[in-house]
Amino acid sequence: MKRVYKVLIALALVVGIQTSCTEEFLDLTPQQSVSNDDFLQAFGDFESALTGMYNQISLTDWYGRYMLLIPDIMGEDVKQNASANRAKEWAEYSGSNTTLHATEREFWFEIYEAINAANAVINSDFTPASGVQTEFNQLVGEAYAVRALAHFDLVRLYGQHYTFTAGATHPGVPIITEFDVTAKPSRNTVGEVYTQVINDFNQAISLMTLDNNSGRFSTEVAQALLSRVYLYMEDWANAEAMATAVINSGRYSLVSNADYANQFLDGDSPEAIMEIRFDLVDNPGSDHIGGMYKESGYGDYLPATDLLNMIPAGDVRGTMFRTDANLGGAFGNLRVDKFPSEGSIIATDNVPVIRLSEVILNRAEARARQNNDAGAQSDLTMIQERGLATFVSPGNTGQALLDEILVERRIELAFEGHGIFDSTRNQNDVVRDDCTAPAGKCSITYPNDRFVLALPLDELDVNPNIAQNPGY
Repeated sequence: MKRVYKVLIALALVVGIQTSCTEEFLDLTPQQSVSNDDFLQAFGDFESALTGMYNQISLTDWYGRYMLLIPDIMGEDVKQNASANRAKEWAEYSGSNTTLHATEREFWFEIYEAINAANAVINSDFTPASGVQTEFNQLVGEAYAVRALAHFDLVRLYGQHYTFTAGATHPGVPIITEFDVTAKPSRNTVGEVYTQVINDFNQAISLMTLDNNSGRFSTEVAQALLSRVYLYMEDWANAEAMATAVINSGRYSLVSNADYANQFLDGDSPEAIMEIRFDLVDNPGSDHIGGMYKESGYGDYLPATDLLNMIPAGDVRGTMFRTDANLGGAFGNLRVDKFPSEGSIIATDNVPVIRLSEVILNRAEARARQNNDAGAQSDLTMIQERGLATFVSPGNTGQALLDEILVERRIELAFEGHGIFDSTRNQNDVVRDDCTAPAGKCSITYPNDRFVLALPLDELDVNPNIAQNPGY
């Protein structure tokens, strides 16, 4: 794991230039690098380092594309087009750890790169001038939040869900909190990683006192993400409490029915808690998440008929699809249009990390799990009536209400990277009734070794203390 512990790539992070894909994986001193001690000398250096971390989060190999795409193509709501070849090994549950530039390698490298940068800020001995102490605390808090999100995403990708074993004692990922070029860490347990994530988010909350736009971390972003973390842990009381803190903050409101279809294209909607912001100058072009679904892009993946059939007639969520006359047969005739930028503004849609609708659904589920049917129904109805003003609740309670909430999550959060995580944490089989994957890949029985990614071969080659996931 020596690449993870190398010195902060200051210039690369500041200007957002990524190291070459052909760069030696174990190179500890690339030409454009300087040490942390030489770089983090002034308040502005910390601002630049934070900019670099946000650039890292926006990469195609994190929230720019694959953090949304892979969990969904492994789930039930997306099917392959005949031409699909990007990440198809994960859609088909046939991935390995042997491809030099495979997605699982890039996730590992890019996310740990952000952790390393966050650690440089967190562990710095820099003392700011008294006049900027609040601003400096905010920057350090954001670094803690970046580190928390990074470890959380890594453990979701490479470790089985939290309740897979009693006490979450199964293998997670290495927790990295400081620079050590000689270390060869073993994998921490999933439980230990979650504890670190919670501690980092709480530390971030204690330091962040300034309001940020939706492109950066704030107290509410950390609380919103904690509502997700606690939901995955089945800590229903804390999941509800964190969600309530965000909902009651007064900073967010559900986007209107009329504005729903273009919320990511317009950006900074009232319900955007945190999103990756792209514009005409700064965007990933054809590698944008929308390009994975559009006929004008790569068009690799299509909406599953099962999902389409869940959406009530007239519901605004039905507008996130459009007809493609060139499709047909098993592939249907619809494409995903949730990220609708086209032509001269292609790839300018903002990409959600977390938004208010998820937080409301997190609280609805947490309340239902605690037998608060009335509270859960109230939350659920907010989402359903935003989708369809004439919606009439069936008045479910108990298990039927919980099932209704989980269906609503599939509709509302489709194509935002929740698919396989919601299936596995609920210990469900992945059943693709409307399936275009190869034979034997349409129904995946829970539990399954392939619900998590392989650790990259590069890591295993240099670190004898780290073990591969079973089945690879």
